[in-house]
Amino acid sequence: MKLLLVKDLESKISHLEELLQSISREILANVFYESAPPSKLLADSESYLNTLKNIAEEIKDILLILSPERTPSIKREFRGFMHPVNVFIKALKETEGTGVSSKDTLEHLKTAIRQGQGFLELAKDVAKNPSKSISEVLRLKEMSEAKDYISRIYVPEAVYLRLEYFRRSLESFKAHVSSLERSARELLKYISKIEEEISKLQRQ
Repeated sequence: MKLLLVKDLESKISHLEELLQSISREILANVFYESAPPSKLLADSESYLNTLKNIAEEIKDILLILSPERTPSIKREFRGFMHPVNVFIKALKETEGTGVSSKDTLEHLKTAIRQGQGFLELAKDVAKNPSKSISEVLRLKEMSEAKDYISRIYVPEAVYLRLEYFRRSLESFKAHVSSLERSARELLKYISKIEEEISKLQRQ
């Protein structure tokens, strides 16, 4: 069963894809905007771009939760996507009212669309392959929340047995985490001993 957070991510990915398609179709494919004044292009594209930036930010935040080990890649793809969007908006505002055409400025928007595809591919990959440890924690959290809700209503015995299994799974997971913490502490002690030995050798 898919995590609720993954379902939310997939929904936002679909929304972003639709936005990018709308911008390509309504703005970039319309030759009118190549000679239109910057103020007109800004007025017609700003609502698209504000929504796009908000959704991209929400997707990035979910990606960081689902796959923290890929944080550098996620942040890099997000910045690469947002930079041409911001440059496009800034260029339009700076040339607004100057009589300059918007043709050159549209290149920034085309770059943003291309970069957006890369960001989407990364988001789709994380949705398919989230961190296993994070997925387990989130799944147990969802089970716990479901248990809290179910406890407030009439529940058949079979469901109670299922919830008991969930409770035992949570306890097992906690024990596993504790074991990992102990192993990490032992490893740190061992590393410290090695560092001490190295220091002694260096002083000789």
